[in-house]
Amino acid sequence: MVLGGLLRFIVAGQDLYADELATYWIVGTNSLPDVVETVGTTAEISPPLGFILSWVMSRIASGVSIDLAPELIRLPALIAGIVSIPLVYSIGTRTVGRGAALLAAVLTTLSPFMIFYSAEARGYGVMMALVLLSTLSLLLAIDRGRRGWWVAYAVFAVLAAYTHYTSVFVLAAQAGWTLWVHPGARKPLLIATAAAALAYVPWLPSLQDDLDSPTTAILSDLSPFDFSSIKRYLGHWALGFPFATGAPLRDLPGIPGLGLIAASALVGGVGLFKTRGQLGAWFGAHDQRVVLVALLALATPVGEAVASLVGTNVFSTRNLAASWPYLALAGAALITVGSWRSRLAAAILAVAGFGFAAAQMITTDFERPKYSEVARFVAEGPRGVVVDGAAFTPGPLTNFDVEGSSPGVAVFRLNTPEQKVEPFDIADRLPEPNELAARAVEEADGGPITVVAPVPTGAIGPGGSAAGVDARSADFIDKLPPDYELAERRLFPGFVDLQALVFEKGGAESGT
Repeated sequence: MVLGGLLRFIVAGQDLYADELATYWIVGTNSLPDVVETVGTTAEISPPLGFILSWVMSRIASGVSIDLAPELIRLPALIAGIVSIPLVYSIGTRTVGRGAALLAAVLTTLSPFMIFYSAEARGYGVMMALVLLSTLSLLLAIDRGRRGWWVAYAVFAVLAAYTHYTSVFVLAAQAGWTLWVHPGARKPLLIATAAAALAYVPWLPSLQDDLDSPTTAILSDLSPFDFSSIKRYLGHWALGFPFATGAPLRDLPGIPGLGLIAASALVGGVGLFKTRGQLGAWFGAHDQRVVLVALLALATPVGEAVASLVGTNVFSTRNLAASWPYLALAGAALITVGSWRSRLAAAILAVAGFGFAAAQMITTDFERPKYSEVARFVAEGPRGVVVDGAAFTPGPLTNFDVEGSSPGVAVFRLNTPEQKVEPFDIADRLPEPNELAARAVEEADGGPITVVAPVPTGAIGPGGSAAGVDARSADFIDKLPPDYELAERRLFPGFVDLQALVFEKGGAESGT
C-alpha cells in the first residue's frame, strides 16, 4: 500500500487531461445539486457517483488547506486505487490461496493500468474498488450467513452501478456464480439484488438518455469493433498503458518488461503442466472459488464483446476496467500452482516485469501532456497571445481554462469550438484558420503569437528537437502575415508531446 500509494500520488500530480476536463467543469463550476442535474443530462454519459465524490472530497480537502487543486478532484480515485490493493489480497485469500493473493496484490500495486486509473478524475478507479467490495461482501455473506454482509453486498453493488455502467458485467457474473454454486444463498442473494435494483430505478431515465446520446455513437465510431482493435485493447488492458497511441506495448511495459512477463507465464505454465495431476485437489481445496475469479476476469471482456456485436460498440481499454483485479488474481493463481521452485521463479519474473513498467510510469515519457509547463513558458515571455491547437477535450473547457494552467494572456482555440458554457458536439463549427489568424494578429498588436500544437508521431528528431505540426496548426501558420517568422520552438515531452512555436515579426528561429 505504501509503494502503491507513492506511485499513484506521483502520477496524480500531473496535469488534467482529456475526459478529466469534463469532470473539472462539472465539479468545479456547479453546486452539488447542479452536479447531479448536469450528469443526468446528455452533457455527460456516465452515472453520477464519481462526480459527487469528487465534488465532496475536493471541497473538504480545500477546507483543510490541502494545496493540490485542481488535482483534488482525483482524490476519490487515488483513495480507491490504494484501497484496492488490500481488497485484492483479501478476496484472493478467500478464492485462490494466500500465495496467489499476495502476488496479485503486488501486481495490482505495480500495474500501469491500475496506477493510471488510480490517478484519473473519472469513475474507473472508484468503480473497481466498489466492485471489489461487493465481491468481498458476497464471499463473507456466503461464509458467515450474516444479514449485515448481504446488506453490504447490496450497497456496494448499487454504488458500483452508480459509478460506471460497465460494472454490471462483473456484478451479473458474481450473482450468477452464487446462484449456481450456493443454492442455500439464493434467497438472500435475490433479496439483496432486488434491493440494489430498486435503488437504481431513479437513474434509469438518465441511463436511457446516455444510451441514446449522440456521444455514445461517436465514441463507438472512434473505436471500431474489429480483431485488430480488440487485440490492442486487450493488450493494453492486461499489461500496458490505457492510451495505446501514446505508448505501444513495446514502450510500456517495454521489451524487457514483456520478456519478463512472458518468461513468468512460461515458467508458470511448465510448473502447471508438471503438477497437472494435482489440479483436481487444488480446485477442490478452493471450493470452486477459482471458477468465480475466472468468471469475473472474463465477465467484462465477454460481456462487452456480446453487447458490441448486437448494438453500440462499448469495447475499449478503459471500459474493461471492472475485470482487471480479477485478471490479476486469475493470472497469479495460474503461475502459483506448480512446485515451490516454479512458483517462486514465476512470481519473481512477473513482479520484475510489472515493476519495470511501473518505474516507467513516473518518467517524463509517460506523463500526461504538460500544459502547465507550456503556460509557464508563455508567462515567462513575453510571448504574446496563444493559439491552442493541441486541445484534447470533450468540452467545454480546455487545459488553458484550468487553474494553474492559464498562460495569463489571450488564448484562441483552433481545434475546439470557442464556447465555454456547455459541452460541444460534432456539429459545432470550428474556427476557420484564416479568421483566427486575423484575430490573433489584431490581439497581439505587433507582439508575438505562440502556437501550441501536438508533435506528430515520429516527428521528434535527433537531439530531441521537434519537426512538423498537425494539419490544422500548419494551416493556421500559413495564414499568418508573411512578416511573422518562427523565432523560438520549445518541446514539452509526455505521452502526447507538445510544442510551443513562437512567431514574431521578423523573428529568427532559435531554441528547441
